[in-house]
Amino acid sequence: MKHFSDLKDAYTLCEAIGSQVRMDILEQILEHRSVTLSDLAKNLHLSNSALTPHIKKLESVGLIRLTEEPGKRGTAKLASIALDKILIDVATFLPEKAQSFQLPVGQYRACTAHSRCALVGATGFIGETDEPRYFTYPEHADCLGLWLSDGSLTYTLPTPPASGTVISEIRFHFELSAVATAGDTLPGRVMFYIDNELLGAATLPPENRDRKGALCPDWFDRVYPQYGSLKTLSVNARGCFWDGIKISEVTLARLSDLKTFTLASKSGLALFGKNLGDYSTDIGYTIEYDREE
Repeated sequence: MKHFSDLKDAYTLCEAIGSQVRMDILEQILEHRSVTLSDLAKNLHLSNSALTPHIKKLESVGLIRLTEEPGKRGTAKLASIALDKILIDVATFLPEKAQSFQLPVGQYRACTAHSRCALVGATGFIGETDEPRYFTYPEHADCLGLWLSDGSLTYTLPTPPASGTVISEIRFHFELSAVATAGDTLPGRVMFYIDNELLGAATLPPENRDRKGALCPDWFDRVYPQYGSLKTLSVNARGCFWDGIKISEVTLARLSDLKTFTLASKSGLALFGKNLGDYSTDIGYTIEYDREE
């Protein structure tokens, strides 16, 4: 998912899809899941030269992904969809109506990790892979990303606005995926907690190794999880939502202190920071609120 917190930031992407030809291209790709550029040109009755600028435009904003596969004459370029969802915050809030923070993925206050796990540093792994004890080392604060199986991560939340305000929504966004293990048959799951209150559970995006993550360092081999999906978790007066879909009846009224945020998974999860994966973000945390009269 691609998340734009401001309508102006989404201008380039909106411009890219503001063309009937490019919409037809996206529909063709969605219909076939992936399609060669030569087949696209043929299906849309376009010459290769006429198709090329539209493909470049869609690729430049991250809507499609180009890969190569063996063809009858050398290699053929294959186009596939790169984004499953686009979220645009249309409303613009005044500065005093919202506070946003970035929580570095390695700066958790507590964790549990078992068996398959790793902390990814800038030049190599922090400690050894599959050794949970390194999650207790001070160096964990500097990691670019991490993964663990059957474990949890707890983060300290910044103090909410002062008295005299009423919180209307809290929102998290992060890049994450499942961690595949031998014999997996079911999708990975993740649970979320504020303090000790279970917000809900959601299905994790699958682990991805089909290509190198856009921000992954050169040394980070493709045998490791490369990128995830950008997901949004929100809680307001109506309940708890995962990418806009309600996952529980837990509302803000059930949450009092807002001191800690926990992600937990029995199947394993990978969490990508701003210098790992596809998106330049850590754990985003936004508090929206209204002034009391």
